[in-house]
Amino acid sequence: MKKVLKILKVLGLILVVVIVVPIIVGLTVKTFKSVPPPAGELYDVGGYRLHINCIGPKDPSGSYLPTVVVETGAGSVSSLYHWIQQGVSETTQVCLYDRAGLGRSDESGLPRDSETVSKALHALLDKAEIKRPFVFAGHSIAGFYMRQYVELYPGDVAGIAFLDASHPGQGAALNIDMAEQSKKVEQIFFVAKIFNNLGLADFLNLFSTDPTLQTYPLVIQKQLEASYLRSEYMATSLAEMRDFDSAAEQAATNTSLGDRPVVVITAGGEGPEGALPAGVNPEEFRDLWLGLQKEIAALSSNSRHVVVDTADHNSLIIDKANADTVVSYIKEIVMEVAKDHEISTNPTKEKGRVN
Repeated sequence: MKKVLKILKVLGLILVVVIVVPIIVGLTVKTFKSVPPPAGELYDVGGYRLHINCIGPKDPSGSYLPTVVVETGAGSVSSLYHWIQQGVSETTQVCLYDRAGLGRSDESGLPRDSETVSKALHALLDKAEIKRPFVFAGHSIAGFYMRQYVELYPGDVAGIAFLDASHPGQGAALNIDMAEQSKKVEQIFFVAKIFNNLGLADFLNLFSTDPTLQTYPLVIQKQLEASYLRSEYMATSLAEMRDFDSAAEQAATNTSLGDRPVVVITAGGEGPEGALPAGVNPEEFRDLWLGLQKEIAALSSNSRHVVVDTADHNSLIIDKANADTVVSYIKEIVMEVAKDHEISTNPTKEKGRVN
């Protein structure tokens, strides 16, 4: 009996060391950890605030250059697009913003469909006094939001860069059930939320050990960590997934982008193992995805479709070399819009596409 009690005592001590101590340390770190201030400004857009961070010259050398507004992917925060912002800011002003509940923006309690997102962004750009027309650059689900924004505010957008953007018909074409995907993510987030609430994410320092985040400047790493450890983050990410189909349906109402300069940049490389839904052949997926991307390019009579074979869906943004490639194409759209503006204000000049 004494031997059994001794074993139980040892097991109890191990339990304390392995579970209780990390929780205590994690909660202590969580309580006293300083949160970096938002990189940009917060503006009230109707009972809640959205965060926007603009850098770069507004009117370099007194010439006209459009501002670039970046729309992030589903569940992505603005700081993740640091390399793109830095590259574009060498030429013109570029603004990153966080949708409601993401990054440093307040939760809104509103749906995450394309129309709601677009109206909120429009209000934010008004409050932040961002000049129009601007150039839109958007990744993943942003493909929906940008098309709906153009449908609602056509005079606001002069050019668009689609960055491996979502297509309204991709669910049917790729046989992906977003409702089922949402359930799987919800299960993962359930465990992650427990880790976060108990301070274990802070104890294990999960975000600073992520090799992807280590490529970013330290100040950006801190911004990302602060964003991803917010209690609103996981709920908002799930909400965007749940409203994916309604966002796609609304985006499909936009069937033409006219003659706006458009570049569709597609990630041609394979993603991480397990990234594709079960039973989906990578080669077949790539062919179908490229076909959908070409359909997006066909929305404009003045478009270009390029494939970046070194990038997958995420590394197109977070890998600096790939991001630099993206930046070069965004700058082309900026310069074409600027040239068209110059021609419209000085009709004697010959119109031509900037390559």
